[in-house]
Amino acid sequence: MRAPTSVLSYALLGLLVLFCAGAIVLSLLTAPTIAQQQLQGAASNTVAASSFVLTDRTTVTAPRQSTALGGRTVESNSARIEYQAPDRVFEKTLEPTGQSVSVLLIDGNRYERIGSGPWSELPTASQSGSPGGAQVVGEMMALLRPLAGATSVVRSGSSYRFVPGNRETLLTSIFGQAVPQLSSVEFSAVLKGEFVRNERIVATRASEHITIDFGFLSIGELPPIKTPHVARP
Repeated sequence: MRAPTSVLSYALLGLLVLFCAGAIVLSLLTAPTIAQQQLQGAASNTVAASSFVLTDRTTVTAPRQSTALGGRTVESNSARIEYQAPDRVFEKTLEPTGQSVSVLLIDGNRYERIGSGPWSELPTASQSGSPGGAQVVGEMMALLRPLAGATSVVRSGSSYRFVPGNRETLLTSIFGQAVPQLSSVEFSAVLKGEFVRNERIVATRASEHITIDFGFLSIGELPPIKTPHVARP
C-alpha cells in the first residue's frame, strides 16, 4: 500500500513539471524573434560606430503634374553627410548654380567653404542660432535609435520590415506638421554584417508617393575630420 506522503510528493512533482513547462512556453512566446534581435543589434552597433557616411535621398512622385512639385510628376533631392564621434559633421552640397558648398561642424564651431576656395569661420552655433555638431549628430542618431527599439520585425532575405520604437516621434522629426496627412507609412531596413546598411520609409500623402532612403556607408572607416585651416585677415 502506497503511503499518502508518496502520493502527495508525486502530485507536487507533477505540478512543478507543469509550471516549468508553462514558464518555458511563455518565455518562448514573449522572447524577441531572431529577426528582431538582429535588427535591434545592428542598429545599436551603428549608433555606437566611431564614424560613418549618411546618405539621404528623398523622392516624391505624383500620378500627374503637381503644383506642389512645380508642375512635375517627380521630384528628388539627396544629401551626403560624414559623421565622426562624438560631434563632428561634414556636409557638401551642390547649389542650383553648380557651385559646391561645404560645411563643417565641430561641436559649436562652424566652418564653410565655397567650391575649392579657402575655409572661413562662421558664427558659432550659440551666436547664430544654427545647429551645432552635437545637435546634428543627435538628429542623425534619431533615425537609427527607433530601429534599436523595433517591434513586429519580419525578415525577407536581407530586408527587415518593422514598426519602429517611438514611431510618432520619428515621423514628426522627418515629416513635421505633415504627419496627419499621411495615409500610410511602411518601414524597412537592410543589414550588412553587424550594421544597418539602409533604412527606407515609404509614405503616401493624398496622391503623392514619398520614398526616403537613408544609407549608412564606410562605417568606422572614415579618416579623421580635422579642424580646417582658416585664413585670418
